[in-house]
Amino acid sequence: MLDEPILRIEGLSAQFDTPEGAVKAVKDVSLSLRRGTTLALTGESGAGKTSVGLAILNLLPYPGRITAGRVYLNETDILTLSPEKVRQLRGRDIAMVFQDPATGLNPVLSVGAQVEEIITAHLPVSKREARDRSLEVLAQMGFPNPKEVARSYPFQLSGGMAQRVMIAIATALNPKVLIADEPTSALDVTVQAAILDDLRQLQQRFGTSILLISHDLGVVAQMADEMAVMYAGSVVEFGDTRTVFERPRHPYTWALLGSRPRWDQDQTRPLPAIRGAAPNLAQLPEECPYLPRCPKATNVCRTEPAPALTELEPGHSAACYNTILHGDGDAGFD
Repeated sequence: MLDEPILRIEGLSAQFDTPEGAVKAVKDVSLSLRRGTTLALTGESGAGKTSVGLAILNLLPYPGRITAGRVYLNETDILTLSPEKVRQLRGRDIAMVFQDPATGLNPVLSVGAQVEEIITAHLPVSKREARDRSLEVLAQMGFPNPKEVARSYPFQLSGGMAQRVMIAIATALNPKVLIADEPTSALDVTVQAAILDDLRQLQQRFGTSILLISHDLGVVAQMADEMAVMYAGSVVEFGDTRTVFERPRHPYTWALLGSRPRWDQDQTRPLPAIRGAAPNLAQLPEECPYLPRCPKATNVCRTEPAPALTELEPGHSAACYNTILHGDGDAGFD
């Protein structure tokens, strides 16, 4: 059933312990990814999107640690499993495409060896069977000559080819859930479109559920069924993608949508910018962290703690005391 969540995140919090204090990268995040659908996490750099993805797989780098919450894959809480059990899940049931293929691929191993490694780590297959499967996976990613690519090393690949290899490794075992962290960053628009088409085809062919992490709202509009907007480690707005684009209810979401280029805007005018900067995650205030940048703040925003995520209409929630002013505009969903 498409309405059934395959991945549930409940009250997830994570922080990085530094000499300057605890950097609260993820703060009480609760989300559900439905089977066969795409959920996008979006927001500015530093909003906590990648930290959520890494925390799901218990891969937060030192000194990061998960401080609270549960992450259920079907009915299994990943965070309670032993390191060996989590290792068995990674790649087989849930996989991640990391943000930078240049650092995600091993520079001293051929592409074929890296694809084969994920296969032999989880399946009792011979070397030849693993090689055949790796060529099949590379062919599925659109490489016209998979044998040549398998013999290549990462430095011999273009950015788009390296990203396709990363996706091939992540999907070699047809995982139920794929976490794609900025899969099209630093790619030109032609390659970007091809990568997104590859992800759509994988989803259609295998019913893969995708958690898409992207700051590119154009990519979110194309790919996501639902979206969650993050700010300062928290989800400030959630809903189906069309609803959020057409009726943004949090001032931050409205500002993000307003700052992207659109074909129907006056091209001679500069793009609107969000004033100020994101807060220091080691010194988060008790009130709404967006308050210093918000043009719609009211007295309650200054005197009460940060608002909780509240449902405003079926399937559409926002964490704001002043949502009514942001629900009657067209943010340009195409």
